[in-house]
Amino acid sequence: MLVRDYPNPQYKEANAAPTKTRFAVVIGNFRGGYATLPAHAIVTKGGKTEQPYYRLKENELRVPANIISDRSDIALKGVIKAHRFPLIRKEQMILKVGSLPLETKIQLIDIHETIKNRPIHVLEMEKENPYYAKFMGFFKEVTLAEKMQFMRDDRGNHQYEFVRNEEFRVKAIQLLEKRNHLHILSVQLEGDKGTFTHTFATKKSLQEIREDWKEPKKAKEWIREDVKFYALWKNPFLQLKPDPQPHPDKYQSLEKFREKSSVLER
Repeated sequence: MLVRDYPNPQYKEANAAPTKTRFAVVIGNFRGGYATLPAHAIVTKGGKTEQPYYRLKENELRVPANIISDRSDIALKGVIKAHRFPLIRKEQMILKVGSLPLETKIQLIDIHETIKNRPIHVLEMEKENPYYAKFMGFFKEVTLAEKMQFMRDDRGNHQYEFVRNEEFRVKAIQLLEKRNHLHILSVQLEGDKGTFTHTFATKKSLQEIREDWKEPKKAKEWIREDVKFYALWKNPFLQLKPDPQPHPDKYQSLEKFREKSSVLER
């Protein structure tokens, strides 16, 4: 995103302007109802970051060459400053030029995990935005949902951050297999924002599933019903085993699933 009046807290030391129009990585989306959102600056340091001798700092991530761009006439270069969290207003957003690939988002999470334990970075982040840890957690959660393809619509768009606080109920369910202590189920979740299909891996028994899944839950609660979420939270780089494919004609209502699974457990 091209951002107008991005703040420069070190402008006095650098003998520069207090703000500058620059590209930045916005953490979040204004469709979520936010008035302001934090944004990581993208800097080139006068072209130094593109020189072969330049060494990345632990709070920096190089802008990927394969950035998903909406503008072929704009080539983004430089490094992302992952410790910068100034709050940006919607009217400061001049132009959206693309999105980061999933792999880059996961690398950014890894840098967040490192710098939040470095006092020198924590001091700077707290000074600029005392809620930086909350936004780090939000970014991580949304990115993991993307990796899990949770709340992914029929067009391939990831909707989790927009429906995170919306309630969904089980429309239909299908038991795919039992793998060690896990039940693998394909579930169609229905709510006011649409219907989404997701394959859950859960340690819950069929009886627990019958009882715990009969009431609506928010999307942010449903994602935590999948053990893959916790595995990725510990290691976002983890490669997930492909999910078994559901049969389109074998879905059943939760009520019928409860009756059938109850018989199976007798």
